[in-house]
Amino acid sequence: MGINSFPGYKPGDIIDLSRFEKEKREKEITRDKNLESYLPFLNDSMQKIAENNNHDFPGFLDSDNRIAISGYDEEIDKKIVEKDELKFSLKENKTLANWQIDKEKDSSNLTEISITILLHKVLGNDFIVARSSAYDDYRNGVDQVIIYKPTGEVVCGIDEVILRTGDADSVVKSEKLQKVMLAGGANVKYGAKLNRVVSKVAEKKYEFIEKGGLVRSEVEHVPAFYMALSKLELGELLENLKNNPNKTSEFELAIFRKLLNSLELQFSRQKLSDDLKIKTESMLTKFRQSLG
Repeated sequence: MGINSFPGYKPGDIIDLSRFEKEKREKEITRDKNLESYLPFLNDSMQKIAENNNHDFPGFLDSDNRIAISGYDEEIDKKIVEKDELKFSLKENKTLANWQIDKEKDSSNLTEISITILLHKVLGNDFIVARSSAYDDYRNGVDQVIIYKPTGEVVCGIDEVILRTGDADSVVKSEKLQKVMLAGGANVKYGAKLNRVVSKVAEKKYEFIEKGGLVRSEVEHVPAFYMALSKLELGELLENLKNNPNKTSEFELAIFRKLLNSLELQFSRQKLSDDLKIKTESMLTKFRQSLG
């Protein structure tokens, strides 16, 4: 690039490159604020999805479409979440309230909610696509939990990442999840299973009777994957989701296919136990069938 490419400068002048970095940062801030403008729509969508699923499975989800922390350890785990959030806020030199506000506006949170809405639109007939409990988000590294309605099986856990600088983030995420899968899969304390009661039918023989409802349950050995969007893809996905609330646009289907291809690629590269292979292959087959 020649010196003539910089208007107002002549050969020999010292160019202050920090000015251009500042302009770049200002553009990024403006772009992020444009993404933030979708937050009311996203939060409203989370509430509607939670209401839809809670109609069939009452009380399973909070209003923000997170699996509710409930049960024997409820008070203990909620205090753990509070302590974690306070620690995160202090690390960033923010009050807890300001940290929570900034976290909600962060592009990674917008990505998580956007992907949740997209997966619900494509998979919602057969699957519950829920955000994980705050406990599992902080302690088990799982952002989303996808549950197969007919069986109550937690088919996978998802950890989103938004790409900011090429593919470096996805490499780090892939290595992290490879370790999780080599250890036998993710653990989800607030997962799900179908409610069953035991009925004695003969001496020393029992049968399980399905009650048809989901109950919160700890689940181990869950296949874990990440999903990635660039900021450009995120912006266009947000626009499509907002403008097509009752149908799935071609762009949305294209993004879903891209995410599904990414899951298949991650699966092909991971060294898995036979049990995890069977679970993951079954999950991918179900996703393809839902896509049609």
